[in-house]
Amino acid sequence: MTPPGPLLASICGLYLLAVITPGPNTFIVTRLALSTTRRHAARAILGIALGNAAWLCLILGGVAVLLQQLPGATRAVRYVGGLYLLYLGLKGLRSARLASRASGAAPTGGPELAPVERALAGEEDRPFRSGLFASLSNPNTLPFYLSILAPAVSPGIPLWVRGVAAASIVSIAIAWYGTLAWGLSTGHVRRLYARREPLIRALLGLVLVVYGIRLLVTG
Repeated sequence: MTPPGPLLASICGLYLLAVITPGPNTFIVTRLALSTTRRHAARAILGIALGNAAWLCLILGGVAVLLQQLPGATRAVRYVGGLYLLYLGLKGLRSARLASRASGAAPTGGPELAPVERALAGEEDRPFRSGLFASLSNPNTLPFYLSILAPAVSPGIPLWVRGVAAASIVSIAIAWYGTLAWGLSTGHVRRLYARREPLIRALLGLVLVVYGIRLLVTG
């Protein structure tokens, strides 16, 4: 069994790398921070945090109990999670290469938000609901959480470790998106973030590949 310290550190590190990579939640916070006010962005962040908390309760609560009742289920989750992380990592490395190629020719504007704008029209009026909806409806959330939390749902892991893992993930999400909303409203952080986006994607992809292989090897 992995000691609580390294286990929590790996979970937090993987989630931090994932949350700073642009996705639906990032696009919503970005749009609101740029087009409305920090208060609107803050409401969306609370919705995102609540959605994350719901997923975490499902996985660390119900899924953990279910896995303990099914012999071999925990190992199966680790194998599936490892394969999924490996897939995400390779996909991230590919997207980083494409983003690096496009950065030289693309205009220095904000991230492309058209798909999110079409799917979430009117989020300025309902920022909390938009954030909650984006968090709950993201099809990658469940398999990703299952992947990084697979060691935490193993039999023998204390309940307090799961609680700390859930609280840490929600806290990281609030801290990152809050920092993003504040930074984008100033402009300086926005430009720095845009310049480093290919590097961020490549780093995340590499870490996910390594962690996925680790899950597959340790079983």
